[in-house]
Amino acid sequence: MNQILDWMQSLGFSQYEAKVYLALLQQPDVTGYELAKNSGVPASKIYAILNKLIAREVVQAIDSEPKKYIPQPPDDILSRMRGDYLETIDLLSEKLDQLYNHSDTSDDHIWNLTGRNSILRRILDFINEARDHLYLSVWDEEVDEIASCLQKAHRRGVQISIVHFGQRLLGIGNEFKHGREHQIRIQRGGRRIVLIVDDKKVILGHFSEDGSNTAAWTTNKGLVLLAKDYIIHDIYSILTVQKFGEDATEIFTEI
Repeated sequence: MNQILDWMQSLGFSQYEAKVYLALLQQPDVTGYELAKNSGVPASKIYAILNKLIAREVVQAIDSEPKKYIPQPPDDILSRMRGDYLETIDLLSEKLDQLYNHSDTSDDHIWNLTGRNSILRRILDFINEARDHLYLSVWDEEVDEIASCLQKAHRRGVQISIVHFGQRLLGIGNEFKHGREHQIRIQRGGRRIVLIVDDKKVILGHFSEDGSNTAAWTTNKGLVLLAKDYIIHDIYSILTVQKFGEDATEIFTEI
């Protein structure tokens, strides 16, 4: 219940408003006095809170004596809030972009991220933004968490090239198994993920064996293309080993 209260407060409900609505969901058609007892909200505040919820079309008052209250269905409320939220996002995006100073040096910035969840969220955002093509270098530990998003990108026509460090293949685009995961993991002390989207932006992440996870992303054209070349050269190496076998492997091992 506490988690639900937290979620509702993140959507703009006060703690008392959230408690009143949750109490009504569990026991509707009650008076304000009964609702104060059920929700734990002070009786001196209950009617002011109910009036706010009525104004927001979250609660409805029944014309009875004494007056009773019922909740609006959760689906109706959340659907309306979702529509209002998305409309606000669209309007805000347009207005903020008009204010944004697109300076010539804006592409030079490198943005840092810490924490695996933050890194993966940004990667999912980048994949959702892809319209033409993306290049990805990824390990099994991360590919499952972004697989659904990649499949959606594939279905909307994005060309996808993936270098897999591990056994997982998704059956989309051009996929290549690297095959030297164990050695590379020892050399690097962890796993990396690299994603290039539409030749416009790149994110590079490192997941260390000690649990520290960091990443950087940028729209700097030189760094974007450098990372793309890194993945393309990995693909060349994989295809070379597939064609020439141990002779090619020996060369790469020596290097």
